[in-house]
Amino acid sequence: MVLTRPDAPAQPEAGPTGEPYGERADAARHFTEVPAPPAVAVRAVRLEKLLGAPFHPANPYGRLALAAAPTREPAVADDVFGGVLPDPDEARRLPADQLVRLLRPLFSRDLALSYDWAIRPVLEARPAADEVQSGPAVDEKVDGLGALLGPAALVAAAGGALRTAARMVASVGDRRPEVRQWQPALAAVFADLLACESLTTVALRALRLPAGAAPELVAAVGYVVPHVVGGVLADLELVLNESGFGPGTTERRVLAKLMADRAHAGVDWAAAVLWQGRLVRALPALGGVPRHREHPAFPALFRLWEEPVADVPADGDGGLGTVAATLTGAAARLNAVGAKDPANALLARVARRLVTEQRSLRHRCLAATDADPAAPAARALAERQALLLLAAAVLGVREAAAGVRTGFLGQPGWALLALVRVSERLGVPVPRLPGDPRAGVWTELAERSRRGVDCDVYATKPLW
Repeated sequence: MVLTRPDAPAQPEAGPTGEPYGERADAARHFTEVPAPPAVAVRAVRLEKLLGAPFHPANPYGRLALAAAPTREPAVADDVFGGVLPDPDEARRLPADQLVRLLRPLFSRDLALSYDWAIRPVLEARPAADEVQSGPAVDEKVDGLGALLGPAALVAAAGGALRTAARMVASVGDRRPEVRQWQPALAAVFADLLACESLTTVALRALRLPAGAAPELVAAVGYVVPHVVGGVLADLELVLNESGFGPGTTERRVLAKLMADRAHAGVDWAAAVLWQGRLVRALPALGGVPRHREHPAFPALFRLWEEPVADVPADGDGGLGTVAATLTGAAARLNAVGAKDPANALLARVARRLVTEQRSLRHRCLAATDADPAAPAARALAERQALLLLAAAVLGVREAAAGVRTGFLGQPGWALLALVRVSERLGVPVPRLPGDPRAGVWTELAERSRRGVDCDVYATKPLW
């Protein structure tokens, strides 16, 4: 399928740096609440402008047109996107986390188009030998960037679907109680997506370490993100259906296409099962990582606005040990400040129960040296370890953001809800909560909907 745009928008006069005069400053200031490099912000805004308004009926890149397009036939990018979309060589040169920020307008627009235009070219290009990670726990080499772009695109696309549902519920909830009842469900979806994006972004940033990202960390993302987002999409379908949006409505058609596109993009249940098998083979390594201490340089992985590789040892473990150890370390630090802050104390209580779970799995993982990837018990153990890494990433990102007072991301509410969701998936008892954490998270989601802010960790501000 070739999608064409008959008339490319006129380009303003360029300044000495190649961007239109004033565009770098405007884009960097308005693109996101978490700072982005100006060059990344400029190209992301240009990409979104070229994609056009998502629900305009005449836009060939709008969701109406894309929902009617075949899923399995590859789409070819128009020439007009050539100066904005990075080619495979540039994609591998750019910092991986910033590459994803640049591509987010495309990722959130359509998953199949994201795969055809941005992900598959990277997968088909041969990576350099310092870009392929391997280790004793994984019996095959892993192209970290190629493996992580799919989950990143899936999270962004699901975020676009959440924005649509949240806008609907926020706009009519006051006068329609049957719609207002879905506010807590959407808050939980929001927390799940923030958790998935936290782990994915930390793994993307770990690609910039001297040793690259640990293949076990990449495998955890490859498994847990499709697993969690699959449930998220089912929840969104339920909310839309019960709110009166039938299968023929635009919202349901767009969501149905996203659910179907997961197989095309390699981020469906089948792909998750393959990554789960790799995690089974990595169980002994996963069982050993909690004994590692947090290296003082590695916490920069969680500071999403900073360079992550300063003073990191060249023989490190690709961030796996630090991510796993953050569950214990962050829980201890929360416990230390909990006496002065009830919200942190509550987060610490939930985190401590997950630390106990992590410790209880250690010996079973260390003993699983010859575990069969098809064995249900081994697969269940791998799932539990992946969910614990998800919880650790949540705590690490939240703690880093709290240290610089970056608004909602540094507050304990979303992290508490995300950890409650992880605990429920693990079957770990959740302590009695004095209130429903979904209320505060919904307030943030509704406010973002009102202000036109995206559902991501960076609080990106789309044009539409």
